[in-house]
Amino acid sequence: MRKWSCLVFLGSLFSLVGAMLSVSAAQESAGPELFELEVEYVYGRDRGPKMGYTKPEVFNPITDPLYRAGYKSYRPIGVPVELKKVDAMTRVKTMKTIIACADGWFWPFSRTARNNEPAGLEVEILQEIAKKHDWTVEMVWVNMATRFGPGAPGGAYDQSINRGMCDLVMGLTISGDDHHMAPNALEFSKPFMSTGYVLVTQGPAKKARSLDDIKTLNLTVGLPAYSPMSEYAAANGIPHDTFFQNYRVVDAMIRREVDAAMIWSGSISQARLDRPEAEFEMVKGYEPIPEMRWNSAWVVKQREVDFKKFIDEAFVEMLETGEIKRIVERYGMPFFPPVDQ
Repeated sequence: MRKWSCLVFLGSLFSLVGAMLSVSAAQESAGPELFELEVEYVYGRDRGPKMGYTKPEVFNPITDPLYRAGYKSYRPIGVPVELKKVDAMTRVKTMKTIIACADGWFWPFSRTARNNEPAGLEVEILQEIAKKHDWTVEMVWVNMATRFGPGAPGGAYDQSINRGMCDLVMGLTISGDDHHMAPNALEFSKPFMSTGYVLVTQGPAKKARSLDDIKTLNLTVGLPAYSPMSEYAAANGIPHDTFFQNYRVVDAMIRREVDAAMIWSGSISQARLDRPEAEFEMVKGYEPIPEMRWNSAWVVKQREVDFKKFIDEAFVEMLETGEIKRIVERYGMPFFPPVDQ
């Protein structure tokens, strides 16, 4: 009986193999079957989140075209249908999460941080606010420079807060040219700090404590070209040389082309990160010239009265306790309190 079962099994196996060989031969005679992937163009398409494994991204936010275009057009977390139309404060309290939009590479304020790297001082400030209520923070990365580019005013806002992607937008300065605010129905929060152009010196300029001292020492001060600071220097007879953008002013200092410079206060942190060999330092106790100093704030939708009040009160408290000052200085950037407007 066992012998008969074995023979039946072997017969069935040979029949199956024969059938497979016949199919294979038929396929070969008809030519190999080719599978072609459908061509897809990612620009302008809302692909949204995907299920399953996705290979980790390795990119440089400065040059990656999708991120610099503000492409991340979906929330990092899902928002229940019943919460999509409610006010921001109700949604935040219910989800226990604040969703913020910020530039992907605006060091030291925000950046798409890798593991074990600081996320940026504004992100940390928001994280501290959320932590006090046992909430979390989720980020949506946007190229904020596009708010002045094609489609402006508000190009970046159309890709972020106007589409309901986030509760607030970071990385903004109250500079008086915020013509993009009205059509987008946005409103600034209270300022949480101020930034401005500061005097940095090295070598023969170390004795200087002000721009007047630079004049007395008969030195030339390096400035970023086409900036408010270069316009101020030209109007006030300050000997200067201009370089395209703050980082090139820093490079000129390193090459000893100039020994004094007026650079944006945020550039000091960037210089310490990218140019550790730099010897220059900000003049101790230097306060930016009033005309060259601006408040930093976040924006929310004008209709979000309760949420704005919540953020404003958090800033007031953190300024009083010195929390914001400690966070800012931890990034190697000078902290200046908000100025009266």
